[in-house]
Amino acid sequence: MRQFSKKVKKDIRDKVIPVRFTAEERDFVEIISTKFNISFSEFIRRSALQRRMPAQTVSEVNRKTYQELCRIGNNINQIVRHLNSGIFLRIDKKIFTELKALIKKIGFEVIGSKA
Repeated sequence: MRQFSKKVKKDIRDKVIPVRFTAEERDFVEIISTKFNISFSEFIRRSALQRRMPAQTVSEVNRKTYQELCRIGNNINQIVRHLNSGIFLRIDKKIFTELKALIKKIGFEVIGSKA
């Protein structure tokens, strides 16, 4: 049996298989194929041949939000580590001011505002 994942230069897609969809089904498939950033036909082929779909693209705001949340998590971990080790007994107000600013920045990014 031939492996579908290896494309040979002489493989030309010249066979057409008509498939009927309702309007709702076609719209749904179109939306899903757009999420994967592939054509309608490629999505149908991959689904029918049980091929792996490409990774979905992550919006820039979601990627940046994730990065900011990781930074906040790191800051909180540093605070807790210092508190547990007894390095300082008092929490520096500057650290929480920075955390508050980061959280506010993330909130504005998520809603698409610049403040």
